Amino acid sequence: MKNIFKILLFLALALLLVGLAMLNADRRVGVSYWPGASVRDVPVFLIILGSMFAGVVVAGVVSLLDQVKVRLRVRELERVIRDLRSELRELRNLPIDAG
Repeated sequence: MKNIFKILLFLALALLLVGLAMLNADRRVGVSYWPGASVRDVPVFLIILGSMFAGVVVAGVVSLLDQVKVRLRVRELERVIRDLRSELRELRNLPIDAG
């Protein structure tokens, strides 16, 4: 169910993006991307697509870094669990001192 919702949301966003690109296909603007550096006559839909692509890339990198951090933490906790189980096994095998 969750996958169907994601697919429908993706399709709706794709249709919105295509519609936006079609409405702005004939419009051109100048872009200053660095002080002293600029480009003239860039279609607006390319700027929109480029901005969205940059956002997806940045979000993907942030998500990837977060996943790496979580996986490292999981690996660390699994090691702690393994060590604690080993210690528990050793303690269970100790003889009971009645003294």
